[in-house]
Amino acid sequence: MEPIDENDVRLRRVVGGRALVSRAWIMRHTGAGRSTVARWYALRHEQPPERRHPDRVITVDRIDYYDQQAIEAFWAAHQEGVGTGRLGVSGRKSGAKHGEPRGGRPVSAERAQAVQVALGELRRAGEHQRGLAGRLARTHGGNERTWARAVTDARAIHAAELGADDEAQRPASQPE
Repeated sequence: MEPIDENDVRLRRVVGGRALVSRAWIMRHTGAGRSTVARWYALRHEQPPERRHPDRVITVDRIDYYDQQAIEAFWAAHQEGVGTGRLGVSGRKSGAKHGEPRGGRPVSAERAQAVQVALGELRRAGEHQRGLAGRLARTHGGNERTWARAVTDARAIHAAELGADDEAQRPASQPE
């Protein structure tokens, strides 16, 4: 019996002695999300041939199926090329040196600019003031919650700057 996922989609079919797999099977095999698998297929022609997602073989009841061997070869090449074998299933590094200084998702240009605006306000005031995020949202537009995240990041940067200043102002230890 062919496996069926929770949405009643056949994960794998054998047609003419050839194993064919659905996107649901690809998601399970790679650990990638639905949108990632869809993006791999949609952007396949932009990839080098050795890392290109295979073309669809057949469609049955509006479900696309792909050659299993070709998918497994694609996934192995993708892991090698992108480095997902070392990083985990998503292919994205986590932690420091990827996005925000403390780790996490990459920072957009808008977010980085908002952090700089908030940091400027903190530097002018000398310390955090309650309601800063709301004031920035009213002054510059945008969501208060977005500004609150920018203020949190700016506070961390400001605290690090103050910590560095404290180190610079401390007298060097005298030899005994």
